[in-house]
Formats: sequence, structure tokens, C-alpha cells
Amino acid sequence: MNTEKPHILYVDDEEFNLAAFKATFRPYYTVHTALSAEDGRAVLKTQPISVIITDQRMPGTTGVEFLESIIAEHPDPIRMVLTGYADIEAIIASINKGQVYRYITKPWNENELKMTIDSALDVARLKAENVALLAHLARYNKELEERVEERTEQLRFKSEELETSNRNITQQNALIRQLDKEKSQFIELAGRDLKRPVEAIHATAQKCKDKLGKLSVDDLREHLDGIDTNAQKLRDIVDNLLLINELELRGVQLYPTTLDPAMIAQTVVMTHAPHARTKSIEIHYERGPGGMTHNDPTALTQIADHLISNAVKFSPSNSTVHVRTACVDKAIHLTVTDQGPGFTDEDREQLFRTFSTLSAKPTASELTTGLGLSIVKKYVDALHGTITLDSPSGTGASWTVVLPDLKR
Repeated sequence: MNTEKPHILYVDDEEFNLAAFKATFRPYYTVHTALSAEDGRAVLKTQPISVIITDQRMPGTTGVEFLESIIAEHPDPIRMVLTGYADIEAIIASINKGQVYRYITKPWNENELKMTIDSALDVARLKAENVALLAHLARYNKELEERVEERTEQLRFKSEELETSNRNITQQNALIRQLDKEKSQFIELAGRDLKRPVEAIHATAQKCKDKLGKLSVDDLREHLDGIDTNAQKLRDIVDNLLLINELELRGVQLYPTTLDPAMIAQTVVMTHAPHARTKSIEIHYERGPGGMTHNDPTALTQIADHLISNAVKFSPSNSTVHVRTACVDKAIHLTVTDQGPGFTDEDREQLFRTFSTLSAKPTASELTTGLGLSIVKKYVDALHGTITLDSPSGTGASWTVVLPDLKR
């Protein structure tokens, strides 16, 4: 078992702050300090840093600018910014530039800061595990194919067994038809959704080949942007297929830790804001009462991500998506409300089924595999939570997720 303390880097231009931080947290972590952004980069080149904490106000380079400058060379450490209340608004506005996990207000409290660092270390561990999982993409694809073949063989065997035993034949045949229908839906949806971006990439590449040597730099950049966008769509589809396969094969793996649900929801909102702006949709985020709680950050991120993604995907232009978080008696309350078409009575009967096709269509021809709500339900159930839908006909949809404190 690896007993080495995790490595933390603290960057601040005041030596007193560095000394106080190191004295406080040396018993728990291997603490590295730096008086400037340049010194911080030198430490990153030689030490296995898991978490970076930087003061925002430093001469020459701000904390966010420093974090942004090291993303390409050091993408893995979890980043946090230490700032005064007067800088919070500016920090939030530029938080994506430095891929900041969380900001910490001055003066910091030892216990709260330690909980925040521990939470960041948990996220770093989960991030490393996710990278390892993605590295085995080919193996999981093969396992998926073998699973489909195995399930088909099981169905054939079951059918033969039912024919000889003549027991519960009506019920079993209905089950077989339903499973076969789901398999067909899977092939149809996956094939259609994968085909569209593949065809777009092929067409763009062919156009570049046909006009080789004649394209301007701007035209070439536009074509490459199109290829990149469609490749991202392909990756998103494959990620969802792998995730639902992983959940079906092994169930939801939970790693509870102390977290701030508002910060997680706010980060997810910011990742969807660019796409929402292209559709003239505003995402309005409201932080309700309550603070830290004990839950799984990956599960909460997945739940918020899929609900907000669906809200933007099915909302009309010039509308608003409302997102709100609160902690009530340590329980997380997440609400996502849109002004889309809502759900019919028929839709409600199959909301959480894998690969289900509902009546609403994406308003900008976005891709959809019918996996999002199924993934959300699996995480909510694993966290012993509840998910409810309020969707009067034709007036949008409002999802409310309640997740209890896992320490109780």
C-alpha cells in the first residue's frame, strides 16, 4: 500500500503566508511552496503535484493566469484559487480559463481548507481512474459485443427451454420481444447517431483533399473546427455508451467525500453555457441556502450534466434554463427547469428506460442516444435519492433531484 503523503503546491508572493500554510498542513501532506508563478512552474517539473493552490493577487501574474498557463504541460493537478471577497466576481467570470476546481476565500479556516483539499484529492484520484478507464476503450467495446452475443445466446436457450417445458410461455415470449426491441433500438440509435458525425468528418476531409493547396488558412481552420466538433460529438456518444455499459456490468461505484454541491453545479453550468449561447438560451444559476455535505462528486456531476444538457438540447431559442441547488438538512436539492415542449403521458411511461425514444426533438438537431435519463436514474438510485418531474403539457419540464447526506 502506498503510504506517501499527497503532494500539494501553494503559490503566494508573501513568505509569511507560505510559512503559515506549510506549518499548518505539513502533518497531512507533502507541502511545496513557491513565491511566484515561475517558482511554481519549477516545482511542477520535479514533483508529483496533485493539488495546486494559488493566491489570486500576485505581482505580474494573477493566480488564474498562472493556472491557465500550465494547463497544456500539467493538465492533471486539481486547481484552486485563494482570493478575497472583492475578487470573487472576477474569479467566477474567468474560472474556466484556468480550469479552476474551487475558489477559497480569505482568511481561510484550517478545518474547512483541509476538507476542501481532501475533496480535491478525491477528485484527482477519480480523474486518474477515469483516464485509466478511457485507455481501455477498445477492451470495453469488445466486452460490449461479447455481452450482446452472450445475451442473444441466452435468449435462444431460454426460448428452447420454454418450448419444452411449456411454462409461463406467454410471459416469457413477451419478455423476449421486449429485449429484442431494445436491442434493435440500440442498433438503430447508435448506428444513426454515430453515422452523422462520421459522414460530416468524411465530407469535410474530402473537401480539403479536393481543394488541397487552394484553401486559405481561415478556410482550413474552419474545416478543422468542423472536424473537431464532429469528433467531439462522436466522443460524447461513445462516452455515454461506455458509461451505461459500465453501470450495467458493474453497477455504480461510489466514493463519497465532503463537497460543495453549489460549486459542482456551477461548474457544470459553465461547461454548457457556450452551447446554450449559440442557441440564444440563457442558463440562470441560483445558489440556495446550505453549504457542504457528504456525497459522491462524480455521481452528482453526472446527474447535473445530463439534466442540464437535456434542458439546453430541447429548449427553444430565446428561452431560459433555470438551475438551482440548496442543502436542506444536509440533503442536496438540485432543480433544473426549462421552457421546452415537456413530456407526454406516453413519454412518462418510459422516461428512464435505456435507449428510449421520447416525443420531443432537439431544437438544433443535436445528437441524442436516449441514455441521459437512464444514467441519471441509476446514479440517483445508487445514492438512495429521489427524482421527480413536473411537466404540465406544453409548458416545459422541471426536474427535482434530492440526495441524502451519505454520512447519515
